[in-house]
Amino acid sequence: MAPALQTRAHLPGLHLDPRTKLYLLFVGTVNLFLAPTLSYEIALVICAAVFGLVCGAKRFTIKMTGIYAFLVILNLVGTYWLTGWIQIAIVTFTFYIRKIFPCAMMGGILVGTTRVNEFMAAMNRIHLPKSVVIPLTVMLRYVPMVREDWGYINDAMRMRDVAPTAKSLLTHPARTIECIYVPMMMSALKVADELSAASVTRGLENPKPRSCMVDLHFTAADLICAALFTLFLAGCILLMIGGATG
Repeated sequence: MAPALQTRAHLPGLHLDPRTKLYLLFVGTVNLFLAPTLSYEIALVICAAVFGLVCGAKRFTIKMTGIYAFLVILNLVGTYWLTGWIQIAIVTFTFYIRKIFPCAMMGGILVGTTRVNEFMAAMNRIHLPKSVVIPLTVMLRYVPMVREDWGYINDAMRMRDVAPTAKSLLTHPARTIECIYVPMMMSALKVADELSAASVTRGLENPKPRSCMVDLHFTAADLICAALFTLFLAGCILLMIGGATG
């Protein structure tokens, strides 16, 4: 009996096609860098936060939204209540971080709500070359494994009274590097070798078409989200044109 196709109906949250998520990430990034006003940028970030909440990445979205709100408040404080070089430093720093941070937020939502097999199936559907698909797939598996190893090393070293903090690095640099960062580097290299070997073993380099057990299709939710972000982009372009002509 042939195995059934994998569907996303049993997973919590709203599940969009990975191709839609990539489109939202691209359009959202363009929107953020072209945002004509701070209020427009905040509205776009709120839209991205709602997107992350309905997709199931609640903890990550709330954390990132809180950090973004802090950056906005810091930017406003620097703009209206500070003077001199402190004002220039804070406003410049928060301006560029504000532009990058929501992009990282969208990327984190994409990675956190998309399975690797779904991502590979989506990349194959849009006929991307294997030289692009394979590194992206390995990267999606690499980051969680390295994060897990970091947690193990961190817990083990804390039992030996060695913590990966700035104070520990300044007071005991040699011990901190030897006990934490060197094992982390060795673990990262080991994970990279294991993932590369696993990818080759599973036939990712095989030039023949791969069978896919993931059922991917566009739904009304995909169309609504794509249309919403596209409208934001169109509004941004119109505001820029209106400001230039005015």
